[in-house]
Amino acid sequence: MDSNEKKAEKLGMPFGTANNRLRKNLLWSLVQQLNLDTCFQCENKINDSTELSIEHKESWLHSKDPVKLFFDLDNISFSHLSCNVGMFNRTKTKCKNGHPLSGLGANLGKSNRGDRRCLSCDGIWRRRKLSTKVAK
Repeated sequence: MDSNEKKAEKLGMPFGTANNRLRKNLLWSLVQQLNLDTCFQCENKINDSTELSIEHKESWLHSKDPVKLFFDLDNISFSHLSCNVGMFNRTKTKCKNGHPLSGLGANLGKSNRGDRRCLSCDGIWRRRKLSTKVAK
């Protein structure tokens, strides 16, 4: 048994997963101590580490100096995971299959991660999966 297998056995999960969870909990503790636990997007309190995400205030990807803006700590904020789904996803009016993304419950839902999702596509996927199981 190698070192990573032994660590996974002791921790009950892969070592990388445990290490990332530890880092996130450490970050969460510091965020709370510094009173930085207000979401940059919705301005509501972030209640626990599972809701916490790191967000760039200004998009770095298409900037003149993406490396500088990516690592600029003044460009970093914290938000709810559900609020930090990217500007493109928050402003989309249609899904990739052309279904309208209207108000929650109509044709718009949220995944367990907080992402917006198309309920029409979700229904099609579920029916297809069910018909595959029945056919077997």
